[in-house]
Amino acid sequence: MSDLDDLQNKKQDLAPKSVVLTFDDGFLDNYSVLFPLLKQYNFKAVCFMVLGRIGQDVDWNGQYVNENMKLMNKQQLVEIGSHIELGYHTYKHDNYADLTLDEIEKDLQQCQEIVKKENLNVFPALAYTYGGYYRKKGVNQKLFFDVLKKSGIKYALRIGNRINVFPLKNSYEVQRIDIRGTDSMKDFKKKVIFGRKKLF
Repeated sequence: MSDLDDLQNKKQDLAPKSVVLTFDDGFLDNYSVLFPLLKQYNFKAVCFMVLGRIGQDVDWNGQYVNENMKLMNKQQLVEIGSHIELGYHTYKHDNYADLTLDEIEKDLQQCQEIVKKENLNVFPALAYTYGGYYRKKGVNQKLFFDVLKKSGIKYALRIGNRINVFPLKNSYEVQRIDIRGTDSMKDFKKKVIFGRKKLF
């Protein structure tokens, strides 16, 4: 995201067929599986980390708990820094569509406190958990974007399943293509080219 930001600020063109690889939550396999692959192929990626759950079991507000799935700890987050850039994915995996503006602002403040306390290098980009944010255009959406801006967030990523046009027109509605492990190679190719596997 920092490379994309640099190109955007300098008003430079994006190379053809460019992609930004993004991963959510900060699962331990981002360290044990993804990190070695990125080093092997000399790729980079972004991991949007649930900052209030560093080194803990997966626990999304008590609704989903899995002792077999852990999140990376601080040492691992520092180690992956050569190939994986960190971003924001809320403090405890809340859906911003369900929170008030004050709650969202507090959530981002808590994230920033963790970043400062743990001395982490986190780029000010946010991936909306569950793709949730104030989607309806109007006053409330503007106020929501104002909260992000006030909190220092430069980019926010949603689920959109469409290819982005560069330069980005709305930095708080950057679209992402959802790639799943169950996707066939044919589905993967369709998604990368068109943004989705079903065109009609």
